[in-house]
Amino acid sequence: MILVMYSNFLPSDRHKAALADLGRGRMVHVAQDEADAVAHAPHAEIILGHRYLRQVLPRAQRLRWVQSTAGGIDILQAPELLQQQISVSRNPIHSAVIAQHALAMAWALLRRIPEATLFQAKGKWAAPSLLLPLPLPRTAHVMGLGEIGKEICRLLRALGIKVRGTARSGSLEQRAVCDEFIPFDDWRCALGDSDLCFIALPLTSTTRGIMGAAEIEQLPPHAVIVNIARGQIMDMHALTTALRAGKLGGAAVDVFDPIPASDSSLWHTPHLLITPKMSSYHPGMQEQTELFIEKQVARYMQGEPLLHVVDKDTLRDSMCVGNPA
Repeated sequence: MILVMYSNFLPSDRHKAALADLGRGRMVHVAQDEADAVAHAPHAEIILGHRYLRQVLPRAQRLRWVQSTAGGIDILQAPELLQQQISVSRNPIHSAVIAQHALAMAWALLRRIPEATLFQAKGKWAAPSLLLPLPLPRTAHVMGLGEIGKEICRLLRALGIKVRGTARSGSLEQRAVCDEFIPFDDWRCALGDSDLCFIALPLTSTTRGIMGAAEIEQLPPHAVIVNIARGQIMDMHALTTALRAGKLGGAAVDVFDPIPASDSSLWHTPHLLITPKMSSYHPGMQEQTELFIEKQVARYMQGEPLLHVVDKDTLRDSMCVGNPA
């Protein structure tokens, strides 16, 4: 059986028909709710999506493959996935639009667009001196060189900005997208002259809280930080303290842990741009996801290697951080 349990959308009729055709006689069942997913778990060879994953895994004794609809791995908080007979793959196909969103937020802060919209809402023509943009960036530091980080590097270099990249593995492909590669143990040394800092790291036991007060203090006072990864990587108290003290040019955040209450002072932090975890969303998101998953199912049925398989050691490391943001 192919058990479908997507988090953000119901599968289209076209997609369900395609899965049935690709499944070579395997039943395709779309879980209607948690109880329905758990009831069908014992028959599932393939699980597509992760909505009820922790609930169904203890009963999914026939499971051979889980295809997540997310790009990150920290949402896969289930020790059963560490069993060797279960393959786990992720979905990083929206990396380009996420990288574009990250760059758009950075540029909005650099050019003081949020402040300009406030004047617009008041019907006022602000003098340029009141909206003095930050210095044009010359150097950017990209922390994390997965699919999103690599795409951020490509966009920045196309703008003529020198890119330093940091990742734990430092593969040839990762090094190729940077002007300079900084080993993971040395990344703090590169903050002093970074005009932009993009956080695109996976959430693991090593990266949780990695951007704290000491790290923020090392950045230039005009620097802009963009967190496009997970909320637990950034110390938000340290970030807002630096912004209120005028020690940063700005910060953009698309992720939170936890989501701030409506009366939180965080919403009114100067030069903080917030988007509600929308970086991956676009009108064609569902269609792209469905087509990607269909290609993955075809590869599985044909005995071909799956794309974007998660290494078990990396998966185990991600399970040390608790519930995802």
